[in-house]
Amino acid sequence: MKLEIVVPPKRIVKLKYCRSCGTLITHSSRRYCSLECRQQMLWVLSLSTGLLHVFNARYAAFSFTTEYVILDVLPVWSRKISRFISRRGHGGKPAEDLKHLILDSGKEWYHIIGTRASKSYASLVILNRTSSAEIDLTDIRPDRQMRPRLSREEREAIKMLQLSMDELISEGKIAKIKSSYKRLAKRYHPDVGGDAEKFKKLNTAQEQMIAWAENPQFTKRKALVDCWSYDSSNNHWSPPL
Repeated sequence: MKLEIVVPPKRIVKLKYCRSCGTLITHSSRRYCSLECRQQMLWVLSLSTGLLHVFNARYAAFSFTTEYVILDVLPVWSRKISRFISRRGHGGKPAEDLKHLILDSGKEWYHIIGTRASKSYASLVILNRTSSAEIDLTDIRPDRQMRPRLSREEREAIKMLQLSMDELISEGKIAKIKSSYKRLAKRYHPDVGGDAEKFKKLNTAQEQMIAWAENPQFTKRKALVDCWSYDSSNNHWSPPL
């Protein structure tokens, strides 16, 4: 008899990288490789707000690759994004390279001012030189999608009820919670030989989520995927989603 060897499917592991420097993170719950790395990035980003005010920026986004740091700026009065790009130094962190980009742009601005030009003219010259109509405006405008605000217990309840986030924010969310409960109750009810412990957890999950759905809480985060994002309405940089 020929034995058939069944090879189990490989587990797909999503790698996590530091939001500030791109270093691979081995600890699954962390978002940064270290507190110092995060603080360094926040300090440099706060330094950049002076330049953004000079450019009258409505939105801005910062990203980096292994070769470049990129600062995109959308002025209040423009429909084009101005892109500032600089090659990264050898062995330096993105925050250090961004600092050099900011300082170099500031020096250029002051140089134009030194020719007796106005501040607004100096800003206009630099922004026009770096502007591009090819960059999509949606690449820099932060995401304003509403997201349910949930506790850890409520997140566990969602998994238990096998509900999606789309179902949770829909108009008929209470009906969908009850429908999901009834479907799963038929599987776990002790009278049909189901798991009594899971059935108890299912009841608790339904009660928790109906209570949430009757008074739902949402959060609205202004952020971009894979980019640090700036919004002039609150003069604040947000980390990547």
